[in-house]
Amino acid sequence: MALAFALGAGIGPAFAAGGPWAGSRVLDRLCRATGATAPSPTALAIAAAAVREHETFGGHVIGRDGVFIRFGAVEADVARDEAAGRGVPWRQVMRYWQSLGPLDEGPLQLRRVPRALDDASVGGSGDLVPLADALARLRGATMPETEREALLQSALRAAAVDIPWSAAFVSHVLLSAGVPRTRFAAAIAHLDYVAEAARRSEEEADGRPATSFYRACDPRRTAMRPGDLLCLHRHEAGALPIGGGYADLVPALARGERPVWNLHCDIVVARDGRRGTASIIGGNVLQSVAKRELRTDRRGALGRARPGPSCEAGGRTGTLCRPEAAPWFVLLQAVDPSDP
Repeated sequence: MALAFALGAGIGPAFAAGGPWAGSRVLDRLCRATGATAPSPTALAIAAAAVREHETFGGHVIGRDGVFIRFGAVEADVARDEAAGRGVPWRQVMRYWQSLGPLDEGPLQLRRVPRALDDASVGGSGDLVPLADALARLRGATMPETEREALLQSALRAAAVDIPWSAAFVSHVLLSAGVPRTRFAAAIAHLDYVAEAARRSEEEADGRPATSFYRACDPRRTAMRPGDLLCLHRHEAGALPIGGGYADLVPALARGERPVWNLHCDIVVARDGRRGTASIIGGNVLQSVAKRELRTDRRGALGRARPGPSCEAGGRTGTLCRPEAAPWFVLLQAVDPSDP
């Protein structure tokens, strides 16, 4: 899916291209000081909204080291658990998209694989057809109303599968928790609000006023709190034009560059200092709204991955088995005006 991003930030002296962060120590102190304080009521509302969405969806629960505690509903399911107060999963995904605008006008699309109806052996990723066009034609077609409704629902259900919705989930949670769009770049792509947080960090490192809800902090040095966002990139090692860590990517994003674009963010909902874990909830994780645990260090920052092989011999370490080893490169720290 082609996405356009307007990141136009100027180059400040703290994040100057090719040079060290003149204000990195200032920013590090800000991140660590805020991480040591209690989360704000708004941050707690974000965490509570994420928990509610997870329960409403009936999603996965994954413990430490990728151990499945519950395999829940997935995006294409039509089952409704009325006793538990859970809705139709694919319709829940559409709710997330509707937070960003009407379904008839939005970015959702359907994937078409040529000749797949007649030939099960065809390959390729096919092409995309705008969902809005398909819905308009179905609504205008002459057919029994039951057939029309079935086809309309099938189109929406397919769109829930064909287009990644993790950023729509995060945007829905933030907006429903009361964070205004003037402080959070609700979007169909995680990159929009990660870049917004990077620009805030540039502003703060420079001593300039900052107004966005999140700042970009080093996840290996900053304690996670409910309401924060923990983000990784999905690019292969060596495929990036620069290093894949916080110190490389965040300044580049603040400058308006796009060294990464395929991102995923989860919402921190709890931290257990006694067990040394943080609980995070994200959308479109194994086609579900998933709650999972990560190890933390004694400060509450993202911990080191436990020793041992990845899930599959010779396979790339994923985000489930040894999840701390995944390329988490930034913590978006919730900052209310009264916070440090």
